[in-house]
Amino acid sequence: MSGLQKSLSSAVGTFLALSMILGSGMMILPGTSYHQLGRSAWMPWAVAAVSVVPLLYCYAWLGRRHPSASGVAHYSEVALGPAVGRASGLLATLALVAGIPATAITGGRYVAEFSGVASLAWVFPVAVLLAATLVACMGANVSGKLQVGLVLGLFALVTCTAVVALGLHGVEAPSTRLPRFGELGAVLTAVYVAFTGWETVAFTFEEHKRPDAIPRIFAASYLIVVALYALVLLGLFAAVSPGDKALDSAPLLRLAEQSLGDLGRPVTLALVVAAITANVFASVLALSRLVFGMARSGYLPAPLTRVRERDRNPLTSVVVVGATLTLVAVLGSSGLVSFEILFVLSGGIYFVLYGVGAASYAKLASGARARVVSVLCALTVLSVTLLAGPPMWLCWVLFGAVWLATTLLGRRPSPAGRVPADR
Repeated sequence: MSGLQKSLSSAVGTFLALSMILGSGMMILPGTSYHQLGRSAWMPWAVAAVSVVPLLYCYAWLGRRHPSASGVAHYSEVALGPAVGRASGLLATLALVAGIPATAITGGRYVAEFSGVASLAWVFPVAVLLAATLVACMGANVSGKLQVGLVLGLFALVTCTAVVALGLHGVEAPSTRLPRFGELGAVLTAVYVAFTGWETVAFTFEEHKRPDAIPRIFAASYLIVVALYALVLLGLFAAVSPGDKALDSAPLLRLAEQSLGDLGRPVTLALVVAAITANVFASVLALSRLVFGMARSGYLPAPLTRVRERDRNPLTSVVVVGATLTLVAVLGSSGLVSFEILFVLSGGIYFVLYGVGAASYAKLASGARARVVSVLCALTVLSVTLLAGPPMWLCWVLFGAVWLATTLLGRRPSPAGRVPADR
């Protein structure tokens, strides 16, 4: 059996990337950082935006040369061996199984609060996950084209809200006051969540028509994400007091109310639904590709490699992923699984995978540029890990434990039991 069908254009791939990156973090993080640091809140965002560039460069380089549905699992296997590859893939699967339902539940809580219908707190996440599964069953190209509409709608709503706020209230210049080191470190660690998602994008690279365009997709999505967050922060600086308690729970609602008056609530509701739906739809697609790739490598049950012949869509993986995520969302909505743990677990593992990708790049790339990029990545990963404290350390320990268990349990299956990737 061959690999997945190459059906994604560069434009659709860029919107898919944006859908995976702009998720629940946009709903909260600009507000919480502003509430804690005032108009100095731009500093951790600037540090995160600049320091993440070398990590993105690594993933763009790897994706262009090794476009595989397994993403970081494949890169790390090629560079660092089967045990690291399997550990990376299993942890990536765990991160997405935790993070996707957490994002859907966040949307459900917003929708329930704005509508006053309490049952939507669990109905919305279940509905959006079932819809995402159905769309993923239609194929990557159909899902990608849907992302174009959702993301364009999201851009229009966010841009309109922020620009109106700046027009009505005037531009408030960011502060140059340096926060205390501890304050800056804590906010910086949280803000990094807004710059995760590109490692998830890598799971769709096998379906890109032109892998050589992957660096441009990363560059375009990065610039758009930075511009969008800058607009939101400037809008908050202009229209909302940093002491407003709503910044910790519904900053976009407060911004919309200050900008659009009575239209603020419905606009915010539409924005939340668009952002969460786009993120969940794209992430379900990506996870189904990761599961397919892991099964093809012999790391998950072989039936997960089954594809629909006419479009090479891995339907079995899509259905299993959709059912698993829906179950986790039900457990999380009911309180049987801690909603906070889902977020902490997924966010920490995402950053660990950034580090694994950077290490893979350092092993595979050569030359002066590669050495400089590798050193910058090492500094970023080390700094964020130290600043983040025990939750991040626990994720590294978890990676080490999975790697050790994978090593001790024996070697991967023989090539006879594997389905080769299409190169």
